[in-house]
Order: sequence, then C-alpha cells, then structure tokens
Amino acid sequence: MNQAQKALENLFIGRAEDLPYGSSPPVQFVYESTATLALGAYTWADAPSVLTPQRPILDNALYFFRSISLSADVTDFDFTTNITTRPQFFMFLEGDSRATLFREPIEMNMFYQNFTYRFFWTSHQGQNDILFAAFRGVLIQGPGLVGKSTITLKSVISAQEIIDEQYISLFKAAFPAAVSPVRGE
Repeated sequence: MNQAQKALENLFIGRAEDLPYGSSPPVQFVYESTATLALGAYTWADAPSVLTPQRPILDNALYFFRSISLSADVTDFDFTTNITTRPQFFMFLEGDSRATLFREPIEMNMFYQNFTYRFFWTSHQGQNDILFAAFRGVLIQGPGLVGKSTITLKSVISAQEIIDEQYISLFKAAFPAAVSPVRGE
C-alpha cells in the first residue's frame, strides 16, 4: 500500500494526519462583515462577498477544510446575551450557482477558535472558482453595547490545498460523490 492509499484509508477512520502535506500548502480564507446600529439592532443580511485574500479555488485541486474560527469585536458575553436571531455563517462557490458549501450554515451561538469542522470540496466547473461568504443574523443593543455604533463579525477558515494528483485520483475513486462538493461532517 502506497502513501496515498494509506492516507485515504485513514480518512475512513477520521484521521487526517496522513494527507500529502508536502504537496498540500495550507491556505486561510478570511471574511469580515460589519453591521451598523439601526433602530436598536445590528443586522447582518449580507449578499455573498468574496473572501480575502481573494484566492482561486483551483479546478485541479482537492481542498480539505480543517477548522473555522468565528469572532466579533465585542466580548463573548455581550455577543451571546444580545442575540435576537442567531448569526449564521454561509460559504458559497461562485461556479456552483452560489449554492451553500456547507450542508447547513454554521450557527454562531458563541465564539469559536479553531473549531474542527472537517470536509472536502472541489471545484467542478472546468475552471478555477472563487469562494464567497455571508453572515446573516441580528443582535439587539443591550446595556453592554451602548455607545457601539457598529459590530464586526469575522471568520477565519483553515484548509489544505491538496495538489497531489495520485491522492486526488484515489480520493475521487473512493468517494464518487466528490463529483459535487463533499459537505461537512
């Protein structure tokens, strides 16, 4: 059994340590959205926007989404005690008709730091693709937020960009559903 086959076998038991890291550079995608106070509430109703740095999702690569961090420029206490409509984080692939990349949006009922959320995705448009994201939700202006005219939510996504052709070939043979993005666990 070669290294790519062993790595693929380990995916079945939830291990990611054997990915071909030598040919899989780490990538980070960042998204920020600011809501302005209006009528006593901060509302996020974003149209999908490009993540930064704008980085193409390569058509010939496989992406292993490792973790996500979600935060805001207020304290965790002020955030959680003022939720009216729990903020949700969405990701979209432009070439996939902006269909959500996650099976369900990630609900932001607290801050997450390096929250493990593992899944694979690929671009299947015959060309490079672009990632978009959006936040949606509402916070009221409680006592701890008085004087705060805006609140910024931020997501940081850590992933591996796998470009090892043998590994990708074995992955696609083992997971035929990867013809469309493989959604999260």
